[in-house]
Amino acid sequence: MRDMRSDLAWTALPNPFLMMTHTFELGHVSGRIEDIVEIVTSGQSAIILTGAPNIGKTALIRYLQLPPEAPWSWRNELADFRSQLNLDEFHFLSLDLASLKESTQPGEQLNTFLRECSQAIYAAYRRRGQSEEQAMLEPDLKGLRKLLRTIRNETSHARYFVILEAIDRLAEPDIEEKLTPQDRGLALLDRCRAIRTLVDLIDEFPIFGAMIVVENLPRPDSMHQFSHVSPHLSADLARFRTMSLQAFTWDDAEAFLAQEPEQFGADWAQKFKALGGEHIFSPEEQRWLLNQAGTHPYLLEQFCFLAFRLKNARRDWGALQEPDKRQLIEKVNELLSTYLANTWKRLQEALHKSSPEAENKFRDFIGLLSQDTRTEDILDPADWERLGPELRYILRSEGILRYDIVPRAIHYPGAILSQYLVQKAGEVDEQPGTQQASSSVSGPRFSLMITRPGTAEERMPVSELEYHLLKTLLQYPQRCTAEQLMKGAWNKIIERSTFNQRMHHLRKKLKEHFGGQEIIENRYGGQYSLKHVAWFRVEP
Repeated sequence: MRDMRSDLAWTALPNPFLMMTHTFELGHVSGRIEDIVEIVTSGQSAIILTGAPNIGKTALIRYLQLPPEAPWSWRNELADFRSQLNLDEFHFLSLDLASLKESTQPGEQLNTFLRECSQAIYAAYRRRGQSEEQAMLEPDLKGLRKLLRTIRNETSHARYFVILEAIDRLAEPDIEEKLTPQDRGLALLDRCRAIRTLVDLIDEFPIFGAMIVVENLPRPDSMHQFSHVSPHLSADLARFRTMSLQAFTWDDAEAFLAQEPEQFGADWAQKFKALGGEHIFSPEEQRWLLNQAGTHPYLLEQFCFLAFRLKNARRDWGALQEPDKRQLIEKVNELLSTYLANTWKRLQEALHKSSPEAENKFRDFIGLLSQDTRTEDILDPADWERLGPELRYILRSEGILRYDIVPRAIHYPGAILSQYLVQKAGEVDEQPGTQQASSSVSGPRFSLMITRPGTAEERMPVSELEYHLLKTLLQYPQRCTAEQLMKGAWNKIIERSTFNQRMHHLRKKLKEHFGGQEIIENRYGGQYSLKHVAWFRVEP
């Protein structure tokens, strides 16, 4: 007979990764230590925080907003800085900008904005128990200045940052329609002089700061992020320094995965251990999760959430087995199909706006991702330099790779994202009109004819490039060198990364057609062999 009480205990145990990167109600690792350090130590008071979708902008803002009295906040992660900074006097305050839409007059909108600033700062100020004799708040510019002077006189090292997010909700149709809702919201804030007022207050009060949170556009460089909206903006926005969020660092991702039960709270840890748990993920599981998800915060969170849910559902905290891992990979691909498709769409938009050289370099990058002989997870610095400034910017800003100024290893994306990009690049190659597709709709069509014992002959369409690769393999089926394949398909020796990508795609295509059976084998020394030679011929 099933123990219903035990089932209830398992069911009632919260998944610690459910909304971890959104609320931080559980867990002690944000993955954003370096970003937070930059914000609180740089001395910068005007920041535009930008990043790709799902990179963690909202998560970081919510984390920064946690008050000093919270059981755990970003201040705990920066404990080493307490000797230099009074972290309890840093306050990040999100403004409710929706009320600005209640009026269409710039003067009224500015007054509403000032009221929101005053109320947010005053609430945090009073929560700290400062000056109980403070007079009734005056929600206008005069009252806001008076409040900031009082705070400055009492705690000169305090910092109060107001945060402007979701500005796309401010969009108005009378501002140029070709702009995005986010850009129209930014233009509205500028038109009602909210940005000018922020700059004036920053100049007057060192304790005051402002952060504008926006989603970066898929562009090949930072210079074009605001160029399309610049006619609608004053020079005040130039005072804001742009800070772009990237994926986690490798060290932060490892720390994220290695959290022990106690880091999710004593009560949660007690319930987890009462059900027989010891470690959430073993060291081997942590390595596998990092290999699959890479350091992208959204992918990492989703893998952790699903892995924990699987273990909970089977009522066993034991190690993930190979069938479990295959199931997880399939589920992640299913659940994140929209995210992956949007990532590819943004990459293509950024490349479309870049130079032809950047588009060619992207093909080289795909080749690096698909190298069959790759044993390291770290990108060769020379390969990184060869990608060029435009593509390097795109890969950083879209969260594909992380790169910091301080020299360190640049890690490849996780397997899920890498394989998806290779697959999509291969599909593009198969489309008519692309460089490596068939000559034309009316021109010759290329096929691989397959005759397996006991079955009728099959026709498998292939691109012109694949046709030449297969034709060369049929000439040298036992040992075909990369150089022979290059000359047979391209009539010259090409970049090895491009060659590797095309061979990866062809091998995968055949493997899928034959139900998982490897048809082209990659042999030691960079040579290839074709199995079951008698089954194949190419046309024309």
